[in-house]
Amino acid sequence: MSPSDLESDIAYMRGLAESGERAPLIGGRYLLIWGGLAALACLAHWSILTGLAGLPDIALPVLWAGYGMTGGILVAVFGRGLGRKPGARSIGNRVNRAAWVSVGLGIVLYVVGVAVSITALDAPIFLYDTILTVALFGYSIAFSVTASLSGQKWLFGPAWMSIAGAALSPAFLGKPELYLLAAGIIFFAAVIPAFRMIRNEPKAIV
Repeated sequence: MSPSDLESDIAYMRGLAESGERAPLIGGRYLLIWGGLAALACLAHWSILTGLAGLPDIALPVLWAGYGMTGGILVAVFGRGLGRKPGARSIGNRVNRAAWVSVGLGIVLYVVGVAVSITALDAPIFLYDTILTVALFGYSIAFSVTASLSGQKWLFGPAWMSIAGAALSPAFLGKPELYLLAAGIIFFAAVIPAFRMIRNEPKAIV
């Protein structure tokens, strides 16, 4: 490889890195949908467990099934055109998408594993509560990876809030307060950052 070729490669890699840092993150509406619904679902879960909602515990699986279906519908409706926005193919946005898809898939598979363990293998029911711990750790990973590679350093704040929530959650396993804690963490770590991302994303569609 000649010196000129090496310089070209370095310039190319620098350009890719800089494009990831310059481009605003696209996908705040996804974070708002899933984070907002998760916070509301956790509040509803807490109100059912405490008797405030006046509903039996059998309403809990219906609640979370509704969360999943509603989230999927809203994403399909409001996610149109995001891939055609300026900067959608930047490194930062590609990393952001990959991180959240991986985290989301991991959470779904963990939920399935917990459900099968409890219903078919007589595992203790409090394992359902550990889903929040796994989810919050997943949030922290997605936020920190995106912050590192997109240049959006402010996302380390939500990452650390998610880690703190995950670390605190084992102390509340089996208690209704766990879902109140999770609702607060998700609101500040996901919903508020989502509004900032939506405000900063380009309005035009290419």
